[in-house]
Amino acid sequence: MTHQPKETESRRKSTSSTLQLVWCRSRFSAALAVALLAYCAASPVSANAACGRPVPSNLPMLWPPTELLPRASVDHRANAGDNASIVGLWHVKFMSSGQLYDEGFDAWHSDGTEILNDNGVPPAAGNVCLGVYTTTGKGSYELKHVAWNWDANGNLTGTLIIHESVTLGATGNSYHGSFEFDFYDLSGNLTSQVTGNLSAARITAD
Repeated sequence: MTHQPKETESRRKSTSSTLQLVWCRSRFSAALAVALLAYCAASPVSANAACGRPVPSNLPMLWPPTELLPRASVDHRANAGDNASIVGLWHVKFMSSGQLYDEGFDAWHSDGTEILNDNGVPPAAGNVCLGVYTTTGKGSYELKHVAWNWDANGNLTGTLIIHESVTLGATGNSYHGSFEFDFYDLSGNLTSQVTGNLSAARITAD
């Protein structure tokens, strides 16, 4: 009978132990992933709009409670004067009943379209939405902005339409005006409305 050298037998045992450890770690990682997925699926999610605040009972609580940008980080210097255009990137704030209702970065394009990236809802709920605008006079514009609403289970429940009437400041580096957030159900019925004033400062590349 041929006997295995002790060194070879020891190496075989070591290899077997290593494989068992790797297998155990793989099983643990898989179990952990399943547990995390189950936790996320069970966690409650509030009803959200793709843009703007959740449908308010009166006025929703602020999220986050502080300003998105310090005012000092926004450029306020003179721009194009009489030739100023609303085209560009803006830091916009929506105020209602003396409270900060919404805040975001708003991009107005030369083709008459607009994109708002706001902090009304978390990114996972869809905080980027779209709009179109038209010129109503020298330095004055009307914007219509549309978004979707869902319930806590991710079911579509309606739409949000934002109307804005804004006017550029004298230097072209700011604008101000009024807004209206209209919440509709799937049948097109108005279910809630928030109105107020807005102001914006131009963001530049330097």
